[in-house]
Amino acid sequence: MLQETIEELLARFLKSGGKIDKYYLRRDKQTKQTLVHLNGWFSGKNIREAITKAFAGK
Repeated sequence: MLQETIEELLARFLKSGGKIDKYYLRRDKQTKQTLVHLNGWFSGKNIREAITKAFAGK
């Protein structure tokens, strides 16, 4: 399975209307618990998980 890079995933998320605080975009914070907004708030143990949950709506 081909995985998107974090940069590609972020670009797709922001293009979809998602919002994320610049704090979580720092390289050293991308592996920490993250909170994002896309038709509701979603959190994950890292930025990839939070965005994936937001896209899934869970």
